[in-house]
Amino acid sequence: MMGSRKVLSRTHFLPSIVHESLLSAQTSNIQLKPRFFPKGLSLLATDVIKSYFERGSVEEAHILFDEMSDRDVVTWTAMISGYTSCNQYHRAWTMFCEMVKAGVEPNAFTMSSILKACKGMKALSCGTLVHGLSIKIGIKGSLYVNNALMDMYATCCNSMDNACMVFENINAKNAVSWTTLITGYTHRGDAYGGLGVFRRMLLEEAELSPFSFSIAVRACASIGSDIWGRQVWLYI
Repeated sequence: MMGSRKVLSRTHFLPSIVHESLLSAQTSNIQLKPRFFPKGLSLLATDVIKSYFERGSVEEAHILFDEMSDRDVVTWTAMISGYTSCNQYHRAWTMFCEMVKAGVEPNAFTMSSILKACKGMKALSCGTLVHGLSIKIGIKGSLYVNNALMDMYATCCNSMDNACMVFENINAKNAVSWTTLITGYTHRGDAYGGLGVFRRMLLEEAELSPFSFSIAVRACASIGSDIWGRQVWLYI
């Protein structure tokens, strides 16, 4: 089990609040129950891992992760999300595979993070595996997962069919859901398809966001449509 002394022995950067907590754990005369103490250290170490990725210290995060013997789903997800945020998509995928092999069940945040990595790799086969696993473990209905699935399919597939299928199966669509679909059409050069979704969004009085309007205006500009542009402007 990783102890506070081992973490502090590293010369890496530690946020001051984490460093002080570990020092306190190392020097305290209070006898803590063993079953609680390691868990606290695991949470602290996970926070340190997140701070490493935020600073771009990828290798430092990996070293600390390797030192941990108590890794829960939050720790694994922090690594997967961290790699993805640093554009190291293949390492995120490798970490996800190791997580599954270790018998740790992913949660919705894990799935949305690894789907972003699949999008980054443009790896449709990996994305469909994640989709299947999300159905198997019962988190298919998560809005986080469905929005990430749409984004992955819109990027990796030759058509928008799969992305639209996921979209239509979302019961409570939010602004991200609508904007992701509009963006998917627009980025593949189908401005009319994107504007069609935007029009439907307005007709259904769906939740709007500044980004939704931004993408719609971009679509209007790409086809040089003053009529569409004026209609979008009326809702801004």
